[in-house]
Amino acid sequence: MDSTRIEDWDLLPGTLVEVRLRGSIVRTGRVDAVSLKAEVLWLANDGAHPRQLFEKAEGYEVWLCGADEDSPGLPESELAV
Repeated sequence: MDSTRIEDWDLLPGTLVEVRLRGSIVRTGRVDAVSLKAEVLWLANDGAHPRQLFEKAEGYEVWLCGADEDSPGLPESELAV
């Protein structure tokens, strides 16, 4: 599966994603929560990685990771960029 950039962060809670900044992967993890205006998201803690906040205004982008059995995923209609 090719990576897909997601603009609508409000669709992501529970989804496994890559967070990128200027084209480089910063962190991979499961989205724990998204702010009401979908400008901020938190990745859940994962082992040694604590819960972490990322803001669109700081240039962060969110990309879907490969297929994940535990992820609810996004409907194909929501993947349009």
